[in-house]
Amino acid sequence: MEEKINSGNKQSKERWIDGLKSEYKKIVWVDKKTLIKQTTTVVIVTIVLGCLISIFDSAILEGINLLMK
Repeated sequence: MEEKINSGNKQSKERWIDGLKSEYKKIVWVDKKTLIKQTTTVVIVTIVLGCLISIFDSAILEGINLLMK
């Protein structure tokens, strides 16, 4: 009975690996030019948003400090 359990478990693992391989083949990888363009866009947007948040935070802090005086 022990062999039957191990055999079923092994087949299950093999089916899982086969399924994983077939799904992996469906992935569409972007070319290098597109990857660089999208990465650059993300970095620039992140920097701009970080600066805007910093400016708004400083303005709000100054406004609160003026109200507290």
